[in-house]
Amino acid sequence: MANTLQLTDKIAVVLDLGTTKLRAVAALLDENKKVSQILATEEVDSKGVKHGRVENYVELARVLKPMLTHLAMRIYNKMKDSIGESFIGTPVEIKKVYIALGGKGIQGKAQEEPYRLNDQYVDLPVVQKIQENIRQRVQNDKEVILDLVNQGYNVDDDIRMEAVGSRANNVIGRFCVVTAERGIQEDITKTLDTIGVELAGFTLLPFALAEVMLSDADKEVGTTLIDLGASSTSIAIYRDNVRRHVRVLHLGSKLITQDIKKVCGLTAEDAEKIKKKYGYAYPGGVEEDNTLRIPNSDVRIVVSELAAIIEARLEELMAYLLGEMNKVQALSSTRKIILTGNGARLKKVCEKFTNEFGLDTEVGKIKDSYYEKYSPYFATMDGVNGNMSKAARYMNAFAACLGTLESCDLESCVLVGKKEAVTATPAPVKKKGLLGGLRDLFTGVTDGVVGKAEDIIGGKEI
Repeated sequence: MANTLQLTDKIAVVLDLGTTKLRAVAALLDENKKVSQILATEEVDSKGVKHGRVENYVELARVLKPMLTHLAMRIYNKMKDSIGESFIGTPVEIKKVYIALGGKGIQGKAQEEPYRLNDQYVDLPVVQKIQENIRQRVQNDKEVILDLVNQGYNVDDDIRMEAVGSRANNVIGRFCVVTAERGIQEDITKTLDTIGVELAGFTLLPFALAEVMLSDADKEVGTTLIDLGASSTSIAIYRDNVRRHVRVLHLGSKLITQDIKKVCGLTAEDAEKIKKKYGYAYPGGVEEDNTLRIPNSDVRIVVSELAAIIEARLEELMAYLLGEMNKVQALSSTRKIILTGNGARLKKVCEKFTNEFGLDTEVGKIKDSYYEKYSPYFATMDGVNGNMSKAARYMNAFAACLGTLESCDLESCVLVGKKEAVTATPAPVKKKGLLGGLRDLFTGVTDGVVGKAEDIIGGKEI
C-alpha cells in the first residue's frame, strides 16, 4: 500500500533567502501554535538571489529543493531518536514554508487621509474608508501593497492610535504604506511552485529582525535597526512602540569587497578575506597601521589605506540611510542605532555610525527572552559544543528565521505518513524525551507499529 500522509499542526518551517546564504528552521509548535523549540536547521550557499530577492528562480530551486530534503531528513532523525523504532519508515515531507521577505524595492510611504464628520462617532466603516482611499491612491501597476502600518489618528485636536468609538468633527488617518515591486512575491511563489512547495505566509525581513533584536524599551524610546547585508541594506525605524518606517536599499557590503578587489588588484576571494580580517570602517579607527602582504601575490596594502576604501563606500550608504531617517524625522526622535548583518562585522563600524549620525550605535544581538528560548538548540549544533559565544553567533545568523517564527500566525507545514503494517507485531518500547517522546505529534502515528491508514487520516488519502 502506498504511503499515506497527514498534515500535522505541530511543525512550522521558515526560510531566509539571503544573497550569500539560504537558511531554514523547522520548529515544534505547542497547542497554541507557538514555537516550543527548534527541531532542525539547515544552511547552504545561496544561488539565484541578488539584492535580497530572487534573480533566477531556476537556480534557486536547484539549491532549495535538496536543502528542504535535508531539513526533512533532520526532522525525521529527530523524531526517530525520540519516538523509537515505531517511527522507522515514516516519511516526512515539507509542503509549505514561511518566508522572511526582503529585497530591494520594499519601502514605506507616509500617507494621510482626512475624513469629515459632524460631531459624530467614528465607527469601523469610517476607518475602513480611510484605509481604502489610501490604498487606491498608492496602488499602481508596478507595485503591490504589503501592509498598512497604523501611525495614529488625529481625532480633532487629539492624537490616538485607535479612533473607533471617539466623537469627532474631523479625523485624519496616518499610515506607513509598505509596498514592494510586484515581482518580488511572484518570483518567490514561482520558485516554490517549481519544487512543489506552497507559500504559507511571510513577514518583512526588517520587521522580523526587529522582533528578535529590539526590546520593548528600544521600540518605545526610538531605535533604528539597520541590517547591513551582502547585497542589500534594510532599515526599520521604531518609536512609541510603532513601526514608523521601513526600506530595503540595493546597496550592500559586497560593494565594499568589489572596491577592494578593483583598487588593490585582488581576487574577489582575497578581497573578502582581508575585508573581514583587517577591514576598519574608517582610517581614524585603525589601531595598528601595518602593511598587508597578500599570499601568492605582489600586492601590498596599508591597513589605513584599506580603511579609506571601505569608508568611501560606507559613507555613500550612510547618505542613503540618512535620507530614509529624515523622511520620518528619525534623526531627532531616535535614541540609538542597532546594526546587524555581515557589514556590522567591520571593525569600528559602530564608532563610524556614531560619528556620522550623532547617535549611540551598537551591534545587535538576540534579546534575552529569545536567547533563553533558543540557545539550548544552538548550543548543541555541530562545532558549537556548548560554547555559548558561538551559539550566539549562530542565533544572530538565523535571526531572520527566528523573527519570522515569532511574527507569523503559524500553521501546518509538514506532511507525515506511515506505512500500513502487513502483520501484527508487539508495540515496541517508546523512548522518551523531546516533549515526552513527541507521542502526541501525530494522530495514530506513534500508537504502535500496527495501524490502518484509515485510522490515521480518517479514511482519506492526501
